[in-house]
Amino acid sequence: MASARMLLRMVSQQVASGQLSAQLLPACTQAAAAWRPVQHAWVTPQHLHLRQFASQNASKASGVDAAAEEADQAATAAADQAAADEEAGSSELSELQELLKKAEEEASSFKDRWQRSHAEMQNLIARQAREKETMQTYAVQKFAQQLLEVADNLESAQRAVPAAVLQPGTEISTEKALGYLKALLEGVQATERVLLKQMATKGVERIETAEGDDFDPNTQEAMTTMPAAEGKQPNTVANVWQSGYRMHDRILRAAKVIVYQE
Repeated sequence: MASARMLLRMVSQQVASGQLSAQLLPACTQAAAAWRPVQHAWVTPQHLHLRQFASQNASKASGVDAAAEEADQAATAAADQAAADEEAGSSELSELQELLKKAEEEASSFKDRWQRSHAEMQNLIARQAREKETMQTYAVQKFAQQLLEVADNLESAQRAVPAAVLQPGTEISTEKALGYLKALLEGVQATERVLLKQMATKGVERIETAEGDDFDPNTQEAMTTMPAAEGKQPNTVANVWQSGYRMHDRILRAAKVIVYQE
């Protein structure tokens, strides 16, 4: 009994001075248990204060344990969430790396196809340039081949008159001279026909102009005028000095004529 009283007195003093801490909570509990048989025989205000303080500290200790347990649970949940986030981040990183790899492969493929297309385009441009140059160089090749017949006819016309006949002092009969002239004329006329035929294949034709035709300033050019002879109409063609030619509907050269004046 004396020991319990001394313990209670000591605790009461500590409480009164504000120096009692949670370390004395077991002692308070022991004191309360030891003093329970005589609690009705000897109860002071200090005893009541001590019992109330012990009960409050027991509640606080229980709250601290609950808070500690809640903190542990929160820490565990946070650790689990961090692990889940790390796993999700690792999965997302793997997906991004895979997408990057595919994008790099597609970029490499696009670059290779572009380089091939560029090379093919450069080859096409070079080939077209060569073809254009060839066409410009040999554009009149076919027409030139057609004119070879004209050159052949001119050559034949020259051979119609023997070179010996043209020598000074050579005497020939009138009949032979006329024969040579006739052959030469026939050769020239044949050459003209061939030339006009070949020109017609290119759309070039002679503008038909004859003496007595009305003067047409669209297709004819008056080189000079002369007084109208008896029976001749003014402003008509007196003589064709040079034939005119057109290519399709375009005048290449107007016919040069002499016109009767009014």
